[in-house]
Amino acid sequence: MKKCPKCGKEYERLLALSRRDNKTMICDVCGMKEALEDFAKYRKATPQERTKAAVYATGNKWAIENYEATHS
Repeated sequence: MKKCPKCGKEYERLLALSRRDNKTMICDVCGMKEALEDFAKYRKATPQERTKAAVYATGNKWAIENYEATHS
């Protein structure tokens, strides 16, 4: 049995990767909660904020530089 670091409950397996640090394994329930929290934040964002987040999420240096050059 493994203990979820977020909720402290015991599970046979921890199958979800935390969105907060991209390295901690958490239970499915906590993983779903993190996803729903992020979705709620995403829905409140403006189209410009969503575009910026999408560009930065790629990690592509050229795309980030291009975005910064055209949106500063």
